[in-house]
Amino acid sequence: MQRVGGLQQTPVSDRPRLDVHCWAETESGAYDLVALTRALLGAMPGVRGGVTVYRVTEVGGPQWLPDSESGQPRYALAVEVHMRGRAF
Repeated sequence: MQRVGGLQQTPVSDRPRLDVHCWAETESGAYDLVALTRALLGAMPGVRGGVTVYRVTEVGGPQWLPDSESGQPRYALAVEVHMRGRAF
């Protein structure tokens, strides 16, 4: 998972855009992993370790994206996470 954009709205609220890549030995294994990841991301809203996650919006995917460097099967998806932390 890697942050690829998004906007910080206030000193304590953020909307990072994350690209998530899932590799496996087989195409079906990579799809199963991206499906599990998608479900877990969808279940994030709520308070997590002192951070309030308001919503997770899927902005792309899942999509088949074979890894040209390793040759491994890969699926990817992109999400935006709307969250609020706390000031230090």
